[in-house]
This record gives sequence, structure tokens and C-alpha cells, in this order.
Amino acid sequence: MTPPNHEKGTRLKRYLIAVGVAGLLLFGCYVVVSSYIATTIPPDELLLYEVTEERAREGIVIPLDEEMFRNLPVLDAILRGEGHEDEGGPYMSGDIRLVGGVEYPEKIRQETIDTYIFDSETGKRKYFEYEGLYYRVGTVYRD
Repeated sequence: MTPPNHEKGTRLKRYLIAVGVAGLLLFGCYVVVSSYIATTIPPDELLLYEVTEERAREGIVIPLDEEMFRNLPVLDAILRGEGHEDEGGPYMSGDIRLVGGVEYPEKIRQETIDTYIFDSETGKRKYFEYEGLYYRVGTVYRD
């Protein structure tokens, strides 16, 4: 005859093993689902629009130089990289024209908005001046 404590110990071990296996299965399902979501939902995108000088003067104008391009790599990629589009007809005063866009490597957060879109101190829109033209950034959220 088996001692009662031994039966309790055996049941406890089986229970712990079953809980561990169930936990591993749940974790595995979580990893598979999150990986699937990450690969099927496209990343957020930042778009760059050309605006008139008149429109740009409504906000904060930031001249782009080499240091600013290092700090704002998205603008560098669009204005001086492959994302730049020179096509598109002229626009009327006050209109905007899409210049290009890039997939943003992370979800757009408040930090991104403060960096590229709005000045956190004044609340005014940021405009960027490069080679005599003015630009502003827009976003596309893909959730």
C-alpha cells in the first residue's frame, strides 16, 4: 500500500506539470499570434507635404541643415533619398502637395509627433525649410 503523502505528492507533481505545459502552450500561442499580427499589419507611415511659404509662416519654420538631417532621418530619407517625388502639378496658394513618404520603423507615439509635427511648447505646427521650399509632415496610422 502506498503512503497517503506519496499519493498527494504525485498528484501535486502531475498538477504542476499540467499547469506548466498549459502555460507553455499559452505562451506559444501568444508568440505565434503576435508575430502574425506584426507581419501582416503594415507599419505606420510618415508623409511629407510641400506647402507654400505663406502656409509655413503660420507655424514654426525650422531650417534643415546637415545637423538637422542627422536628428531627423525621416526628412533626410524623403528629401534627399529615394522617397522623394518631384512629380505633381503646381498647386494653388494655401494647398499642399505630397512629396513622398516612408514607412516609420515603429508605432507613431507622442515623441514622434513632437519631433516631426507639432512643437510641444507652443502647440504650433512645425514646418521645415529646405532649398527655399517649405514642408510639413503628416502621418498614416495602420492599426
